[in-house]
Amino acid sequence: MNVMRFVNRITGGFVLGIVILLLSSTASAQYGGGTMGGTGMGTASSTPSYGGGSGKAIGIGIGAAVAGASALYLAAHHGASVNGCVRQAANDRLSLVDTKSGEAYSLVLDSTDVKPGDQVKLSGKKTKAAEGNSTFEVRKVEKDFGACR
Repeated sequence: MNVMRFVNRITGGFVLGIVILLLSSTASAQYGGGTMGGTGMGTASSTPSYGGGSGKAIGIGIGAAVAGASALYLAAHHGASVNGCVRQAANDRLSLVDTKSGEAYSLVLDSTDVKPGDQVKLSGKKTKAAEGNSTFEVRKVEKDFGACR
């Protein structure tokens, strides 16, 4: 389910960028030019030049900025997840070996209810302890698959 939330966030940023791009290009297309001066009888030399498509370029720039900012936000705030069987470690702490990577983590629990013998998918943050051991700060139990197999 984490993947779906990640895809939805990226899609939302992309759609927002496209909407901004479309709005800026239609605003540019609606401007037909005009004359400057008080007489209303301008010539070609008195017609202001707005770069002929600069609205589109501005829209592309804004869209790219929004997409980039969305990607940075997601990279910074997207939590990690691990999936595996919770075991009781020798030091009375809980541990988990991630089924995908095979890496062992010592679990750091807040108020999350995780019990030894449970097969779970956890979301949180991967860190390294002072001793160099991998730890996983559990924020949430994404899914409880029941007893370990």
